[in-house]
Amino acid sequence: AATEPPSTAGSSEVVTIEYWIPAGQGREPAVAEVVKAFEATHPTIKVNVTAIPFGEFANALQVGLASDNPPDAAFAGGPDIPFLAYNGALRPVDDLLTAEDRADFNPDLIDMVSLDGVAYGMPFANSGVAMYYNVDSFEAAGVEVPTSLDDVWTWPEFVENVNRVVAHQTEEGHKVWGMVGLDNPIISTFFAWTLVRSGSAPGSPLWDGIAPDHTTVAGYIDTPEALEAYAFYQSLYTSGFAPNENVPDAFGTGQAATLFAIPPTAATLTRDFPDLKWAVMPIPYLKTPLTHTGSFAHILAARSTRSEAAGEFIHFFSSPDGYLTYHATTAMIPGRKSLQDELPELQSGFLKTVYDEILAWGQARPGGPGHSIFNRIVATDMMRNIALGTDIKTAVASTVDEADAQLAQFR
Repeated sequence: AATEPPSTAGSSEVVTIEYWIPAGQGREPAVAEVVKAFEATHPTIKVNVTAIPFGEFANALQVGLASDNPPDAAFAGGPDIPFLAYNGALRPVDDLLTAEDRADFNPDLIDMVSLDGVAYGMPFANSGVAMYYNVDSFEAAGVEVPTSLDDVWTWPEFVENVNRVVAHQTEEGHKVWGMVGLDNPIISTFFAWTLVRSGSAPGSPLWDGIAPDHTTVAGYIDTPEALEAYAFYQSLYTSGFAPNENVPDAFGTGQAATLFAIPPTAATLTRDFPDLKWAVMPIPYLKTPLTHTGSFAHILAARSTRSEAAGEFIHFFSSPDGYLTYHATTAMIPGRKSLQDELPELQSGFLKTVYDEILAWGQARPGGPGHSIFNRIVATDMMRNIALGTDIKTAVASTVDEADAQLAQFR
């Protein structure tokens, strides 16, 4: 049975814990407010926050957790947690996750932080993919966009309808792309693999992407339905629908009809392109609708000597009060279902569309402890090569060999 989190309330000795976060995206000021609120109600615990540049954080955390002086807790990338747990770097947090917590967090977030049924991270926020579109361009072409999950387009329907927008813009003398991504070609498990995985059914080899023991992708990414999904993805580039290299600010400057991105992109569009009229439609699919999910989560170092105090801090941080304190400074989509009704921005508009997707279709990214290998070799390198026109069967065969050689560490 779940237990309440441990408490240091009976102690008068002040304990200082070390908490690491990746810098940027408004995390520092938001974390500072959470720490302030926590310390006000926990006078015997002080939190020292270290912000590390985002691009250096994952490696720094892995090294730090293995050292003799690790951070007591950290705000880690969710998909990285099973790998850290596999290597013995994390303390389980099942004792911090009450039954109420487990029922409240979206199930995909519990999956994200778990290894072999044991939770090694406290979920916090969530995210999903967002398909932005140029409202004026769609209206000018007379194309009506799906406004609910029930009306979502398949990927072929999406391409057909967006091509009508592109054709109208061409008639008006404007060259526009059908779709762009944050990176082009569109890659990674969060974006490209959302399209590929939607070409399968839950429980099928392609849906899983990797063997249950994380030791091979053979028989999972090389199935007939996988090859079919790759072929569709490749057609987006060979047909000229999407660019295979980056076009700076293509969507914001009216050079693309749609943008495959994430919710925080909205703030950039609003700030940099105030005259652009945009909205978000449900993400298209091939056979099964889905959005990959996941965000940062709180972890405890296995080698920490202050895990009880650190556990109190991350439990507070992951609580509704902790989330709302953070959200008041830096908005994020909540990981708790109970918070949906408390946030007006989730009741209408583009965030509601993304949140509805998360609740109905959300799936943790594949790979478990092998996610970083899967993301780099399969969802990034292979997908980029396919987009650039490499023979699909050749690309897949070489990827299986390369990925399996790296996954051998899990045997």
